[in-house]
Amino acid sequence: SNRGSITTLLPPFLLRLITLCLAIASSAGTVDESFTTLKKHQHFHHRRARMSDPASFANLDNVKITSFHLDLSVNFKEKTLKGHIDVKAKALKESTSLVLDTRDLTISKVEDLKGNKIEHSMDKPHPVFGSKLEVKFGEAVKEGETKDIRIYYSTSPQSSAIQWLPPANTAGKKHPYLFTQCQAIHARSMFPCQDSPGVKSTYTATIAVPSPLVALMSAVAAKGTGEKKEDSVVYRFSQPVPTPSYLVALVVGCLEERKIGPRSSVWSEPEMVDAGVAEFEDTEKYLATAESIAGPYVWGRYDILLLPPSFPYGGMENPCLTFVTPTLLAGDKSLATVVIHEISHSWMGNLVTCKSWVDFWMNEGFCRILELKIIKALFGDKYFDLYANIGLKALRGSISLFGEDHNYTKMRPELKDVDPDDAFSSVPYEKGLNFLIYLENLIGGEKVMNPLLKEYCSTFKNDVVTAEKFRDFFLSYLKGKVDDKVLGGIEWEKWWYTTGMPYKANKFDTSLMDECVEAASKCKEGVIVEGSVVKGWSTAQTVIFLDKLEDIQMEDFKAAEKGGEQKEKAKFQELLIGLDKKCGFSKSRNSEILFRWYKLGIRSGLESVFPDAIKFVLSQGRMKFVRPLYRLLFASPEGKEKALETFKANKDIYHSIAAKMIAKDLKLSS
Repeated sequence: SNRGSITTLLPPFLLRLITLCLAIASSAGTVDESFTTLKKHQHFHHRRARMSDPASFANLDNVKITSFHLDLSVNFKEKTLKGHIDVKAKALKESTSLVLDTRDLTISKVEDLKGNKIEHSMDKPHPVFGSKLEVKFGEAVKEGETKDIRIYYSTSPQSSAIQWLPPANTAGKKHPYLFTQCQAIHARSMFPCQDSPGVKSTYTATIAVPSPLVALMSAVAAKGTGEKKEDSVVYRFSQPVPTPSYLVALVVGCLEERKIGPRSSVWSEPEMVDAGVAEFEDTEKYLATAESIAGPYVWGRYDILLLPPSFPYGGMENPCLTFVTPTLLAGDKSLATVVIHEISHSWMGNLVTCKSWVDFWMNEGFCRILELKIIKALFGDKYFDLYANIGLKALRGSISLFGEDHNYTKMRPELKDVDPDDAFSSVPYEKGLNFLIYLENLIGGEKVMNPLLKEYCSTFKNDVVTAEKFRDFFLSYLKGKVDDKVLGGIEWEKWWYTTGMPYKANKFDTSLMDECVEAASKCKEGVIVEGSVVKGWSTAQTVIFLDKLEDIQMEDFKAAEKGGEQKEKAKFQELLIGLDKKCGFSKSRNSEILFRWYKLGIRSGLESVFPDAIKFVLSQGRMKFVRPLYRLLFASPEGKEKALETFKANKDIYHSIAAKMIAKDLKLSS
């Protein structure tokens, strides 16, 4: 059997693979999110019209913003963006006003482009969805006609979209830094907008920043960018591809550029940028492979911004400028292919976008299947199945957290009165992926599915989609290519609305997993895997080993008779001490491995792990890592007080989205 010599199956560049769990966390974030349901606020309900997006106040069915221009100055002292936005609004039906989403914005005046005052009103704020801004047209605007509006405003220091970092929180320690994170509904705290994925607009921007700082956006540099004016620099940008509000992004800091390909550069602080070059040098290979499957890359540039540690996600697919966490800097490229996930979003999510967050699975599930197809093309068939299997482990974790019957475990959850951040988990990623794999197997494999996906991207380019729209496209495209009985047997609604694990289970090749799973099982029997064996594994295989060990640990602790829990913990502590002596997991530079090691140690009550786990949650703010570790610390007798004390003393180092969610995990907010 080749199973005992699995490394002979591996291509020499396997270390460039990342664990699937990393990719899951990228686009939007973390694979492991908790939830709360909002209290109902009467003023919110009775002022809302019937809308196609439950998370937006905007009159999306009446008026659409087709383009906008941002003209803003960055003030680090006041922690504000100040200036104006020009919007071009097109009436989809005869309309008398434009309704926009805002949160924590101060609106100073609204005018037309000739300086004439326009009447406007702002509702009382809802704690999550912000305030409805209604701009009156005066005379009704007929269907198909446009109206130009200029809104003067400033953001608040509390803007949930913007993180302001003092020099001490940067690598260089000399200059301040800001970055934005607008997904899911945080763009409204950066600029007045129709804050729904269902509205896509082209945009331009002029951003004035203090010299010598650099500004970048999810757009390409425009003519005249970098113009110096006294003690500031003015940067100009253009995004000619229609983009939803959640993909508008801004970063300002002491940034340097390093070219890594014909259409790609890495940007970061001078102290970190060279490490990024080494880690992400295969980006062009990933882009070219994606194009061969999904069609032309339409965004021009594909640059990568390596952010400070407080960035709350693995990556964020901002067009032209993917944001990534420094937790990917393992030093051996083993985590660099998180970029494959973000590249896949250039088609799935960015080019073709879900109409509302109810169909978030259409961004993430389609992104996941393209990501795995790129991995398959680069590294071989078995790696598709390897990463799909790891994704199922993440999915089981999310379902366990929510509960098997919870609304948030549906592919298409009910999101009325729900903060989309609360419903966020691996569910849309992995249930979406598994549904698409099921469809691919059903219709004849990738020889049928790959051309279908390319046609899907071409058909819905620059558009928004719903599950129903995809179903109609799928059936129409395959008419005459696949037996009608096969197509008629697809139980679409059961896939969409069944809670828990996917409606039907797919079968995957497990040959690259088997040795790792077996090694974990033997550890329980006292036969500790040799360090030399682990060194021959890829990061993905090591993750599988540690994940299996966690499964065994949780099963043993659950099965322990009452009063016998401590005995089981002591046995596992002994196992972990022996394992670390041979394999040195506690000294790893790989964040995915450290994260899993700390989970095993905290659950076992292994004293030596607690100080290291605390250092880890303070060294970075990636929600995929910090939230589960805070939860485990909080649930353990040894760590509860330390978790509370650590978070309370250091909550300002985290991004506001992460701080909000950790506070809920620690029962510090409802």
